[in-house]
Amino acid sequence: MSRVFLLHGYLESPAIFDSLRPLLPAGADVRSWELEAEFADWQPAGRPDVGSLARHLARKHDIGPADVLLGHSMGGWIAIHLKQLTGARAVLLSSFTDQRKIVSDVRHPTLLTLYAWSGLMQSRFMRQRYRRDYRRDESRALHTELIEGLPGFRRRYLHQQLQVVFAPAPPLTVQPELRVHARRDNVIRPPDEPYVEVPGDHFALVFYPQQTADAILKVMG
Repeated sequence: MSRVFLLHGYLESPAIFDSLRPLLPAGADVRSWELEAEFADWQPAGRPDVGSLARHLARKHDIGPADVLLGHSMGGWIAIHLKQLTGARAVLLSSFTDQRKIVSDVRHPTLLTLYAWSGLMQSRFMRQRYRRDYRRDESRALHTELIEGLPGFRRRYLHQQLQVVFAPAPPLTVQPELRVHARRDNVIRPPDEPYVEVPGDHFALVFYPQQTADAILKVMG
């Protein structure tokens, strides 16, 4: 059976897949990537970006057309670039192939570099602001947990994540096998391309894992 790689999102960990993972095909070779560890041994020649990261991951894990990449949020953005490099199948959960779909007031890579390395984004003031501005009651506790984890991350890793998400990337020439998205997602706007709609918000895979799995199983066969 194909290897199935789980790629979590910004500020997340593989635990984001805990509700979904038991619903994937029995016997599947499912492997979770802890992206903080994966990023730690990535040494891009210049400014970090998603293309450089995808090349690193493709070489390190010998990704090929038989593999399946399930990516949530930032993880889906990485997955589609891995697909472009290797021909692997990509399933995007609450994710994007167009960076303009990201809901953010700050987008410029240079400003984001200062934001990460200065420690501002980890400050109590900014964490309070992130919590105050979040508008989805269903996932509020989960969002708060992620935000309160900010001080525990190395600044280099925060910088890498922001550059992977926002640094300019060459146009994609491939499409994912599947997009799963909630219309009420307030982190990533719904795609313009066809997608399977699920209830909830950006964290639908946590709160509606069965609906998410049903869509995935049709692709994985």
